[in-house]
Formats: sequence, C-alpha cells, structure tokens
Amino acid sequence: MSSLVSGLLNAGILAYSARQGQTAEIAAYSVMTAVLTWVANLVMGGSSLLYVSGNDEERHAAHSQRLLVAVPAMATATLLIAALYVDAGYGMPALISAGGVMILNSLADLRFGDLARQMRFIAASAAIVSTRLLSMALLAAGLPLTTALLVGAATYLLSTEVLACRGPAAAPPMWKGLSLRAAGRAYRLSRPLFTYSLAEAFNGRASTIALSLVASPQVVGCFGALVNIYQALVAVTFSGLRVPMAIRTRRRHNLGPVQAISRESEMIAVIGATVIAAGVITTAPWLTTSVLSLPIPESALWLQLLALALPFTTVNRAVALNRIGDGKNVAASRLALSISALLGGALLIQATILGPTGAAAAVTVAEMLVAGILVLTAVTRRHRRRGAHRPQPARSDRKRHATPPADLVGR
Repeated sequence: MSSLVSGLLNAGILAYSARQGQTAEIAAYSVMTAVLTWVANLVMGGSSLLYVSGNDEERHAAHSQRLLVAVPAMATATLLIAALYVDAGYGMPALISAGGVMILNSLADLRFGDLARQMRFIAASAAIVSTRLLSMALLAAGLPLTTALLVGAATYLLSTEVLACRGPAAAPPMWKGLSLRAAGRAYRLSRPLFTYSLAEAFNGRASTIALSLVASPQVVGCFGALVNIYQALVAVTFSGLRVPMAIRTRRRHNLGPVQAISRESEMIAVIGATVIAAGVITTAPWLTTSVLSLPIPESALWLQLLALALPFTTVNRAVALNRIGDGKNVAASRLALSISALLGGALLIQATILGPTGAAAAVTVAEMLVAGILVLTAVTRRHRRRGAHRPQPARSDRKRHATPPADLVGR
C-alpha cells in the first residue's frame, strides 16, 4: 500500500505540474532522466542488482564503484547533456536539477538495497512516501518541478541513510569502507548483470529519447509526463516484486532462517497492475484533459497504450527478478534483451514517421509479445510435467504371466 501511495503521489506531482503549465520542466526532466539512465548503466553495469543480490564482497565492490566512479561520471554527464539540449529550447536550471535528482536517487538506491536485504520494506516505502509528500508540498508552494524533486531526493537519501544504519543488521555509513581496487572489481563481478541493466534502461527510456530527436519540446513534455506516470506505476509493482527476490537471495546466501517462497506477491502485483491499467484506460480522456490539462488531444491514446503495457510489464519483471534472486543472471538478461530487440525494431520501422502514438505502441507490443511467450512456455511445461507424473495403465495378467513354451513345461 505504501508503494501504491508513492506511485500515486508521483503521478499527482506530474499531473499538478502539467496543470500549472510546466511542460518545459517536465520535458527537461524526462530528457535528462532518459539519457542519464543510460549513462549510469554504462558506468555502473549491473552493480545496482549486484548490491541487492550479491554476497559481502560483491556488495562492497558495488558500493565503492557507485561513490567513487558512478557519481563523478554522472555529474560530468549532467553538464554535457545540459549543454547539448539547452540549444534545443530546454532550460539549463531544470536540466541541472534533474541530473541532481538522478544522482541523489542513485545513492539512495544503495540504502534501499540494504533495507531490502533486511526485509524492511515498510520502512523503505515510508521513506519514499514522506519524500513524495514533501515534493508535492514544495510544488504547491510555487517551486518548479525539478527543484521540488531535487529537495525531495536529498531528503530521501538522508532518511534511507538513517534507517539503514540502525537496527540489529545495521549497515556502515555510506562514506566508510571505500576502495578504488574494489570499485574496479565491481566491473568483473557485475558482468553477468551488465547486459540486463543496459537492456532495462533501453526498454524504459528508448521511446522518450527517440521522440526527443524528432519532436518539439512541447510534444516531448506531454509525452514525457505520461511516460513518467507509467514508470511510476511500474515502480509500484516493482516494489512488490522485490519481496520474493529478496527471499530468494537470502535463501541462496543462507541469510537467516529459510522462508517459503510463494506466488502470492507475484499474483497480487499482476492483479493490481491489471486493475490499475483498466482504470487508467477507462479514464484516460478525463485524466489527460481535466487532470493533466495537456494541450494535445491525442495524449489520451498515448496514455491508454502505455497503460495497456502495465500488466505485461509486471509479468516480465516478475520472471526476471525471480531469476536474478536465484542467481540465474544470464536467463534474466536474455529476457530483457528480447524486449529490447522487439522495442528497437518497432522504433526503427517508424524512424521516418515516428510520433508519440508509435512510440507508445512500440512499448506495448514489445512487452505484450514477450509476456505472451513466457506464459505459453510456462503452461506448456506444466502440461508436460503433469503428463510425466500421470500413472501408466497396468498391463493385463495375460501379458504379465505369458504361457511358457510347450518344451519348457515338461522341464
């Protein structure tokens, strides 16, 4: 419920910003987030998931890499991206603030990983909700979107730092235990997850980046508002899917008592995503006009297409995170790459006529096809297993006790 409230608050922040006419702020935030996500994944590889699912050595390496390599690289990339996009009509302060939000959230992600390992999901979700409320309050007080989000990200980092460093399994302060040698080892240790992280970054941001190359900032701002709302809803289901992944990780590393793994979390996430998607599809015209006040009528169709992808995205992420929790990183990477191949192909087909409708449809088609293949494969395997365990019919007594040959009877 805390994750759901957080997602709704995030969507509410974007909706309020759109109603206030801050499409330029939304466009700058969407572009910087999309591009910097790629940069961060190129620099960090798969260290984010390695920090959550790895052993102590892997976690120490990922921690050093994040602070000593990734943060300076992201700060440099923020300046370069801002200089590149400011000539296209985007505001420099908004771009810089959006980059700061990404950097602070990247650091807070480490502490969220510590809380996940400690199975303290309620504490982590409470920290997210409180910072979202703060950002909403600052936005209502008149601050620009990116500035309000920057203050909220700083508060989120501080609160997760305090929470993770307390309790029986407290983590050391973030600035302790750093090592350049360990940061270098992180690239070797996180190699199996590097492909998965890049593919996930591509799947979440490729449509926005592709659209920013051919559309105006106003169109990108409207589309970016809807994409960020979609990403906020994905984050809601993603938070629920972290629970079984954490249980699988703890069982694999023998951390504490072994807990039974059920499908309850995955089923709740998929059902919740389906209900949310149905509600968004039904109310999309009202949301885009009355709530978001977007000036482009076709935005309702964009939102409906993105919402349609939500249940299928949840199924794909559930399978991928379970495989990562079990240490099957190569299988998770293949799943993410399958989505990337379909999404990239759909965007390339529309290269000359790409618009927001085509970009949203590409996301939906890619997620839907991969989820359909996963479900069909699971059903087929279950059917085969039932057939293998089906009892075989007993042979007749006549065949079991065949009459011996006549020359053997006398003997």
